[in-house]
Amino acid sequence: MDESHIYENRTNITPDHSGQGKNLPESSQKADAYENISQSLEMSMVGTSLSGAQDVKKRSYRIATVCLGLLCALLLAGLIVLALLHTKHVSEWNSYNEELRISYNNVTKDRNQLKTTYNNLASERDHLQTSYSNMVNQRDQLQTRNNDLTNEKQQLQKSLEQLTSWRNDLHRSYNDVTKERNQLQTSYNNLTSERDQLQTSYNNLTSERDQLQTSYNNLTHENEQLWKTLEELTTWRNDLPRRLRDHDGWVYFGGSFYFVSSLERSWDEGRADCQSRGADLVIINSRAEQDFARTFKKRLWIGLTDTDRHGTWKWVDGTPLTTRYWAPSEPNGKHEHCAEIKLFDLENSLNDESCNNRFSWICEKRFAL
Repeated sequence: MDESHIYENRTNITPDHSGQGKNLPESSQKADAYENISQSLEMSMVGTSLSGAQDVKKRSYRIATVCLGLLCALLLAGLIVLALLHTKHVSEWNSYNEELRISYNNVTKDRNQLKTTYNNLASERDHLQTSYSNMVNQRDQLQTRNNDLTNEKQQLQKSLEQLTSWRNDLHRSYNDVTKERNQLQTSYNNLTSERDQLQTSYNNLTSERDQLQTSYNNLTHENEQLWKTLEELTTWRNDLPRRLRDHDGWVYFGGSFYFVSSLERSWDEGRADCQSRGADLVIINSRAEQDFARTFKKRLWIGLTDTDRHGTWKWVDGTPLTTRYWAPSEPNGKHEHCAEIKLFDLENSLNDESCNNRFSWICEKRFAL
């Protein structure tokens, strides 16, 4: 019922000038009416949540019917009250009219809420119906799967019975084979023990044989080396007079011949003279050779230089300097790249000098057997 119908009905009411209307509702009757509406709504909500999807629609219609009846009764009572109040005073009639409007708005709001609740319940009903259909489909599928699994279980049961029978047969065979295996294992262990003992004896004999063979080979090799050395020494001894005649002016020491020049030349010229004699500037390899070179009591060029890289001293055969016999504070020249024996009275007598300076030199020729 909209607002235009309410005002239309209101104009058709004939006021009672006695100040009293027929069936006048009191404020307590309004409260009872609202309480009945609230209880009906609560009962509808509770009933809806507990009942099935089929009862929701019927209860919703019933609630809507009751609410509409109550709304009509409330509106009728309000119209009667307004008609009576209108006979007393216009201001009071307007006040009651406003109150009736508010009541109507509240009832309209409640109706809208009930309609929303009804729509929500209908949506829930549809959702439950869909869920129910899905559950039915799932149940049917599970039933089908259950039937399939039952068939598989029966087949597996048969297979299990066959496997159990085979297992029992295999178990009996396994026990027999295990017994035979244990007997064979005992025999194998005995044979293995005997084999290990024989292997140990064989290994010991093989080791002794290898040691004896090694000793024999070493002795044979040493014997051959001794015979070869003896022949070389014999040849060298027989050829020694000729070698000494061929090295006139040379001095023999420690397996090499040494020649000390009487002239003075640059380092390069001294080395060229040594090379023309089939030798080279001396390479000092030991303390004894260093002491021997000092016995000539002369400043002598030796075969040591750092001309390739400053500070990296090498002998003329390319080997790096390892045993050092430098005099104190030597080497110390930036442009002095050749070495000489200078302080021949000292054990450490080597000095660096410019390669263009002129000194005597000492040549070395290794004596080969």
